Amino acid sequence: MMTSSNRTQLLIGAVALISGAIALVGQAGLPDRVALSGDSVAPEIGALAPLFASTTITGERIDLADLHGKPVIINFWATWCQPCLVEMPELEMLYQQYHQGGLHILAINLGEAPEVIEEWDRAMGLSFDLVLDEDGHIAALYRLRGQPSTYLITPEGTIDDIFYGPTTQDTLRAALAPYLS
Repeated sequence: MMTSSNRTQLLIGAVALISGAIALVGQAGLPDRVALSGDSVAPEIGALAPLFASTTITGERIDLADLHGKPVIINFWATWCQPCLVEMPELEMLYQQYHQGGLHILAINLGEAPEVIEEWDRAMGLSFDLVLDEDGHIAALYRLRGQPSTYLITPEGTIDDIFYGPTTQDTLRAALAPYLS
């Protein structure tokens, strides 16, 4: 039979043990999910956007790090993607409205030949950057699940929103509102 004194001692011991565990975790920090699973995870809302550098179809070098301080939309697309065909005019209208205020749109093509992209670009009349991802490196950084996929990057470089599938300028405008002048 447990006495009141034994219960008190047990309770004090449990509290001390829990306090010690909390202090240890506080000192060492929680383990990273990447380290736990052995795999890297897809970028998440609130996480820093994976940095990359590539070239546009016009040969200009683009480095995401150089766009720090400005809102950025990263859109993964392909010329054969029918939802992308619908979405691109929406992105163009948004870009026309907000690029003077600092908005950048990086439309990352998934490994297609520059000639194919250029022909498509001429037909669409796009004015934002069409970025080449010839070896799939950028798609791998973002753990791309399909296209179109769109990431809203804050001026501080964190992911504020992710849209899987086609999105509209109204949806993006609402998400961008805190970052546009």
